[in-house]
Amino acid sequence: MNKPQLIIKAIKEKLLPLTEKKAAEGNHLFGGIVLDRQSCRVITAGSNNRQENPIYHGEIDTIQRFFADRNHPDPASCLFVASHDPCPMCISAISWAGFHEIWVLFGYDDVKRKFGMPVDLMMYQELFASEGASDENSFFRKYYLKKEAAKQENAAELLKEIAEIEARYDRIPVQYFRYPGM
Repeated sequence: MNKPQLIIKAIKEKLLPLTEKKAAEGNHLFGGIVLDRQSCRVITAGSNNRQENPIYHGEIDTIQRFFADRNHPDPASCLFVASHDPCPMCISAISWAGFHEIWVLFGYDDVKRKFGMPVDLMMYQELFASEGASDENSFFRKYYLKKEAAKQENAAELLKEIAEIEARYDRIPVQYFRYPGM
């Protein structure tokens, strides 16, 4: 199995079920998983927990779960997979935590267009005069799952699986939540 295929498998088996559960509790549908870079074995998964605290985004929950295990591997030896392109707070936290390879299922355009949530891009634009974090910098390299899947020999199969994942995300009901800072 190639890396995109293993990441898709981890999303389907670990991240998506957790996201569905947490969204049913009134949280948002953003989440993350940490995988071993070599085997793509799932180390931990996390999901948005905005009901407890508005800054408990999915990536933050994932990072907290990762570091809660005192025997966690070096973050540099792992992949961080985000369901959605991280907001400024989360991309910074991923960087500070030491993850150098980030994979993203839904990009900022998807978040804005498909999910009707332009706030992450607004934050980048209004706080940092930027259109988002750069994909390659001194801290990490970011990969987009759809783009990388399209480069594989089994691209058609992988893109079909990604479309199935997207369809499941489309069916997750998201309850309105007013963030205190908005």
